[in-house]
Amino acid sequence: MGTLAVACFSLSLWVTACGDDDKAATDVADTAPDTRVDTTAETQVETTPETTPDTEDNEAAKIERGRYIIENVAGCPDCHTARKADGSFDTSKKLAGVDCFVDIDPTNPDFGCVSTPNLTNHATGLMNRTDSQIKDMFQKGVRPDGKFLNSFMPYWVTGNINEADADAMVTYLRSTTGVDHTVSPNQAPWTPVAAAAPVVDLSTIPMPRADYSDKAAAMRGRYLAANIGSCLDCHTQATAPGSAEPKVWAKAFQGSEPFPRDAFGLPPFLPETIYSANLTPHASGLAGWTVADVKKALKEGVSKDGTLVCPPMPSGPNSAFGGLSDADATDIGHFIVSLEAQENVLPNACSIPAGP
Repeated sequence: MGTLAVACFSLSLWVTACGDDDKAATDVADTAPDTRVDTTAETQVETTPETTPDTEDNEAAKIERGRYIIENVAGCPDCHTARKADGSFDTSKKLAGVDCFVDIDPTNPDFGCVSTPNLTNHATGLMNRTDSQIKDMFQKGVRPDGKFLNSFMPYWVTGNINEADADAMVTYLRSTTGVDHTVSPNQAPWTPVAAAAPVVDLSTIPMPRADYSDKAAAMRGRYLAANIGSCLDCHTQATAPGSAEPKVWAKAFQGSEPFPRDAFGLPPFLPETIYSANLTPHASGLAGWTVADVKKALKEGVSKDGTLVCPPMPSGPNSAFGGLSDADATDIGHFIVSLEAQENVLPNACSIPAGP
């Protein structure tokens, strides 16, 4: 397989999430504190060093942990920050939401647009929401008005983030510079939503192989990939529309989710449809990949065979995953390598040759 993954964060990452306007659709991590999680058991135990509550140091540590999760592990800015004409982020609008982030029918001005909400500390964003309301949105899919978020927003994944990390995320969002931006409302078929999807039962998600040599590292990686990041979301086949469960959990991490090139405004030399990769160590996936190979793909954007990882996967030094700490990128590598091999041949494979 030529690439580690395709589109690990994209449409389904924080789409229709948690803006404050009910009418709207709702950097260097190696310097980040080591707040990895001990997940050798299914019950995760936070290993962050204890600090005295309500101190400035503790508040700063919470903000930094929340920033790291949101910007580097979950990659929220990829979907919630507008881009300039050259494709770079407009930093003056960081996390302020994007109007018509994806349009599944560009020919119809009244159909197909889905916008991403303003997450900044502004009245048009999250300023007037309580901490519990914000967490209910990204962990339960429930809006303050009692309505439900579209299940393309993977609250059914992030519902499994541990309490300390969820609190840190809210603390960071409270610290952001407020940007005045009322996001355009979503269009059909993205609304209305009849009910929230259930949070995934982690017992249905693959565990590291019993014989894996470093299960503790693999379990820490599992927490990052299956509880915080959207790897589980984008690399798991979706169920039929209207299903109670958003994904076919028996095929977790086996890839094949389609991402239309044109809907995401990707370059025309890429395949018309880009499919998320099979992350398991099968010949149709990542057979032969080492922990170091996975880490390199995440942080440098270069696959085992030397080709570049395809967009919209946010890998590489200037993208979200480039800011992963070496420890976390290594742990994710352990988890990916520890999975049982599962066959899943993709319709096509996106591959970008590296430059000279």
